[in-house]
Amino acid sequence: MNVYVGGDVSKGYADFCLMDEEGEILLEIQMDDTHKGHSRMGELIRECNRKVGPEEEMEIALEATGGMERNWLDLFRELGEDSEQDLKVYRFNPLVIRRFTEQRLHTNKTDEISARALANYLRLGLAEKKAAYTDAGPADGLKTLARKTQRMVNQSVDLKNELQALLQRAHPELVQYVRGHMSQWVLRLIKQYPTPSEVVEAGPETLSGIPYVTEEKAQSIVEAARTSVASQTDEDTALTLSLTAGDLLRLEKRINRLKERLWNRVRDRRAPRLLASIEGIGKWSAAVLYCEIGDITRFSSAKKLIAYAGLDPQREESGDIAREKTTGKQGNAHIRSVLYGCPAAAIRNSTNPPVRKLYDRLKERGKHQKVAEVACMRKLLAIVYGCWSNNERFDPTYEKRLKARQAEKKSTGEASGEQNADQSFDMSAPVSRKEAKKRRKATSPEKGAGPSARGQGAFLDEYHNGESASEQT
Repeated sequence: MNVYVGGDVSKGYADFCLMDEEGEILLEIQMDDTHKGHSRMGELIRECNRKVGPEEEMEIALEATGGMERNWLDLFRELGEDSEQDLKVYRFNPLVIRRFTEQRLHTNKTDEISARALANYLRLGLAEKKAAYTDAGPADGLKTLARKTQRMVNQSVDLKNELQALLQRAHPELVQYVRGHMSQWVLRLIKQYPTPSEVVEAGPETLSGIPYVTEEKAQSIVEAARTSVASQTDEDTALTLSLTAGDLLRLEKRINRLKERLWNRVRDRRAPRLLASIEGIGKWSAAVLYCEIGDITRFSSAKKLIAYAGLDPQREESGDIAREKTTGKQGNAHIRSVLYGCPAAAIRNSTNPPVRKLYDRLKERGKHQKVAEVACMRKLLAIVYGCWSNNERFDPTYEKRLKARQAEKKSTGEASGEQNADQSFDMSAPVSRKEAKKRRKATSPEKGAGPSARGQGAFLDEYHNGESASEQT
C-alpha cells in the first residue's frame, strides 16, 4: 500500500493527512510541535512504513512556511535514516499548492484542506525531484546569520536616509560629505558636534583631532558653520542627530564583524570562492548567494535559477498581443537584494566585459538605467550558475571565445539554423495583418534574422543571450 502524507504547518502545531493510492483518507490528525507530538508522529510514520511493501512508497510533503517547517523536516529526515525503506520528503512552495487547488476548483482554504491537497499532490505524482528535501549545501545557521546581517544592512540604509534628510535642515553644510559613502569621520563629527554652533565652538583644532579630519578640512568645516543657513538647530534636533550618528557607528561596526565572520565560515568551500572570482561580486555577496542558493544541482539551467530569484522577465503573448513586464519578484528577495549593487561594481572598471557590454548596449537603445541594471543582475546570476555548476572560476574572455566559435560554426554550415526549415507558412490563412507581416519577414531571405535581432525587447532578448553565453556548457 502506498501512503502519502501531507502536512500543513502552523506556529506550534501541524495538521497532517494520510492518504492511500486510491485517494482515500486514512487519517487526519493534528500534532503539536513538541517532543510529545514528534514522538507520536514518529510512531505513526513507523507504523505506516511497516505496511508499505518493498516495491511501494511512502512520501511526505510540507509547505515552506518561513522556517516553521524545519523541526518537522528534521524529524522526517531522521526517520528516513532509521528506516530500511526509502522515505521521500518534499518541501513545496505554497504557491505551487495554491495553484494546484485552484485548478481543481477548490476555493476554500483551511489547514485540513491544505494538508489534503499536499497528500493528493503527491498521490498524483506531480512532485518534482528538485522539491525533495535535502540537507545538502550550507547549514541553516549560516543562512539565518546571513539574513540577519542583511536586515541590519537595510536598517543602516534607513538610518543613513534619515540622517541625510535631517542634515538638510540642521546642518546643510555637511550634506556634501554624506553623499554616497558616509565616512566614519563624518558620523563621529555629527555625534559629538551635531549643530553648526557646536562646530564653531569646538574650533578647527578640536575637529582635527577626529581621525581622517585634516587641519585644512577642519578649518573649512568651521568657516562654513559660521555662515550656516540651518533652520532647525534646537537642542532636541541636536540630540536626534547625535543619537542617529551614534546608532549608525555601532550598527556598521557590527555589520562589518558579521560579514567577516560569515565569509570566514564559508571561505574554505569551493563554491563561495568561485563566486567571489566573478568581477562585481565581492566576498559578502558570494557568501550570501552561497547560503541562499544552497545546492546548485536543484536547478537544471540558469533560467530556473533566475526564476528562483524572481529576476525572470515576464512576457505575456496571445495572438497579436504581446506584453513585456518587469521581473516576477515572486522569488527569493534575499538574492535580489544582495545582487542589487553588484552591476555597478562590475561596470565601473569594465572588469566584467559581458556585463559591461550588456549595460552599454541597453543604454544605447535608450533603456532606463534601472532596466539596464536589472538585466545586468540577471546576467550576473547566469554567470554565477555557469561558474558554480561547472566548477570553474570566472573567465572574462569566455563569452568572446564562445561567440567566435559560434560564428565559425555558422560560416562552415554547422550552425543549427534549420530548426524552422520544416515549418511553412500559408500566406492565404485568415491571420491578422501583424501576423502576416511576421510571416513575410520569416520567409524573406534578406530578413531572416532571429527574433531577438529584430528587437523583441531587452528583457527577453538579453535574458536568453545571457543564459546561453554564461551557462558555460
